[in-house]
Amino acid sequence: MSLRLLLSLVIVAIGLLLSLDAFAGDYTVSYAFDGTTRADVARGVMGASNEEGIAKDCQYERRCTIALAKSDLTISFSVKRSAYHDVVVFADGGRSRSADCCYFSGGDRRAEKRLAEPLLRLWIYEGQARKRNEYVENIPLGLLYLQFSDLK
Repeated sequence: MSLRLLLSLVIVAIGLLLSLDAFAGDYTVSYAFDGTTRADVARGVMGASNEEGIAKDCQYERRCTIALAKSDLTISFSVKRSAYHDVVVFADGGRSRSADCCYFSGGDRRAEKRLAEPLLRLWIYEGQARKRNEYVENIPLGLLYLQFSDLK
């Protein structure tokens, strides 16, 4: 009887250990958003919408999401597992943002970068999307910093 109990406990323990590894993240991202605009500086308001944090459980080939509550933005990104670690970043605005939010440089809906350095800097804009070769100049919302670590 005690041998069955011991065997059952060992099977449960092995199952728990295997499931813990399934929830572990592949990489960690430290993030910061500097939402101080020129208008804020002119009014003397600094850091009103600055935010920072860490996303620890991000997995390759899956979207990892960061909610920036003060700025009413949602940032999501995905890293491809390769020798170069290509990353694709999306930004979406919440209810306080216009329907024309959010864009990266040149009115692009997403930013694709190769992680040559662990720190990625991206300007986020509100305005309109670029169509074909059209030049757009959107309103800057702030600068997003993403620092990737523990990449495998």
